[in-house]
Amino acid sequence: MPQTEAVKRVNTPHDKGYKKSLSNPKEFLHFLQKYIGEEWMIALSESQLALCDKEFIEKDYEGKEADLLYKVTRNDGQEVFIFILQEQQSYVDQTMVFRLLIYIVNTLLRHFLAAGKKVRETVGFRLPAVVPIVFYNGSETWTPVRSLREYQGGYEFFGEHILNLEYYFVDLSKIKEEYILSTNTVLDNIMYCDKFRRKQELVTAVREAYRRVRLLSSQEREEFHNWVKYILLSVCDNKEVIAEEIMAQAENGDDNMAFEYTIIREFKKEREKGKNEGKVEDRIEAILELLQSLGTVPEMIEKKIREQKDLIILKQWHKFAASASAIEEFEEKLHTE
Repeated sequence: MPQTEAVKRVNTPHDKGYKKSLSNPKEFLHFLQKYIGEEWMIALSESQLALCDKEFIEKDYEGKEADLLYKVTRNDGQEVFIFILQEQQSYVDQTMVFRLLIYIVNTLLRHFLAAGKKVRETVGFRLPAVVPIVFYNGSETWTPVRSLREYQGGYEFFGEHILNLEYYFVDLSKIKEEYILSTNTVLDNIMYCDKFRRKQELVTAVREAYRRVRLLSSQEREEFHNWVKYILLSVCDNKEVIAEEIMAQAENGDDNMAFEYTIIREFKKEREKGKNEGKVEDRIEAILELLQSLGTVPEMIEKKIREQKDLIILKQWHKFAASASAIEEFEEKLHTE
């Protein structure tokens, strides 16, 4: 999914927000029950979920870890492991089902060996069930196969006699905004905002989410606030002043006209600055190109040109370079300017 660098990099803070939120058993249970909704998930309670330490998270064939691993203790005492992978916006992994196979095999092998030879050779010994979930928040269509059977050539001939696994798949792009907003948790609000990638749409969604998170606890509000700050910094070129102003207006519930004015004003400033920076860089390269046609440009001269950010001065230097017959002549004009 090739995208601009600005959009591609939004995924990092988004993903951190998901991981932090889903590390809370209450939020993870909400995710299972609302966004997957299998009967056995609906029957779970928060007390049955325990987030596993990182040391228990196995790696795939490339050494990548699953994002989160939960141990679930069922009412009958049986243990189930649920792990979740959150896939980035800029990448559709065609090897996903094989990655999941490696995670599962490594997880089961750990338990098999930990049980000890005597235990695992008893009639009633069973490995724990391992349930994989893939959460995808990208904009491209998800094209990888959803089962291990399909990942094996000629699987149609062998029925149930070849290895198989399927994963639960949650695609954010397929979830309607109205459904996300039907409940109000930190995770819901992050998912709602995550559906918007264009700057102005994103900050408008942030404003709506701020209106909702007022009803949450102070700790939840702080968690959402920190996530929003990361997101806005990533789309505002790390300008903390802009991010803080947008957040303040969103959080305080300023009227629509004032809020829209702030967004338009700040993004217009950002665009104008970007255009000006582009003109400066173009002018610098044009000067150096002219000088290079005259010979080797001394390091100190090149450094001085590259450090100059005043477009008016650069335009004058461009004229000097265009009229000079030698680099020494250009250098002399710089010193006498």
